[in-house]
Amino acid sequence: MLHGFSRTTLSALIIICLLLISWINLGWKDEEQQPLPTLQQPPLAAAGWQFWQSLEGVGVYLRSAGDVNGGYLALRTTSAVYTLKLPATDWAENLKQQLPGNLKGGPALLLIAGPWDELSQKTMAAYVIRSLDLQPLEPLSGSLPACIQEHLAGALWLTQALLPASALQPAHAWATLYSLPDSLDMLISPDTQAKTAEPTRSAWAEWRLEQARLLRQSWQDDRDQIDIQADLAYYRLPEDLYRQLYHQLGQSQKTAPAELLHCLSATQPQREPSQH
Repeated sequence: MLHGFSRTTLSALIIICLLLISWINLGWKDEEQQPLPTLQQPPLAAAGWQFWQSLEGVGVYLRSAGDVNGGYLALRTTSAVYTLKLPATDWAENLKQQLPGNLKGGPALLLIAGPWDELSQKTMAAYVIRSLDLQPLEPLSGSLPACIQEHLAGALWLTQALLPASALQPAHAWATLYSLPDSLDMLISPDTQAKTAEPTRSAWAEWRLEQARLLRQSWQDDRDQIDIQADLAYYRLPEDLYRQLYHQLGQSQKTAPAELLHCLSATQPQREPSQH
């Protein structure tokens, strides 16, 4: 059929066909396996917290925030964060009325974020500490495993698989994140694996975009800032962990949860086989 073509023409046709086949193959790359581009997201500004320790040894975090309407004073205990809203002026009487008497004599750390100057904030803290006879709150011992610090986006995904309510509050999932290594048996069980299976490319793209938005929104809210700092302090987490998570989300891929599970599994001590 091709005997009428010259050798040169046949060679050219073969080259063209090879190029066409290569072009078709490149055009039909599996989109699911293509990496997601880095999110173009504004960086998170420094939170501006200042640590001060009272004479009684109670830790206090101070931050310039709020507006002409006032700000917040919060007490972080071993179980919860109690937040009081205070006016910018005449705050003393308001603070006295709102003091939670059920915390008297208990351990706590204080967080104050408002328009008051540093002296006023320390005066507030001293008044609360003495009125409630607060004791120093001992941070949770231990440190965050290296696997989690290196795979924060995957860790957030897995915490939400273990604790679905945290999907709406990514800033407040540290307790579950902190205990992920202890939850490894649960994570690798068939039932849980079905929930934590590698997401699709589009599902991960949508999820990381939404989580980055929520993190940025919480970071810019004065009351959420208190919750974030309270948890960072209590769980003894690195001060820049929240911003690390935000940054890692922007670069993360759908393989992040699987990479974290692999890292955690590799660092677990080998179990002795059962004796029968």
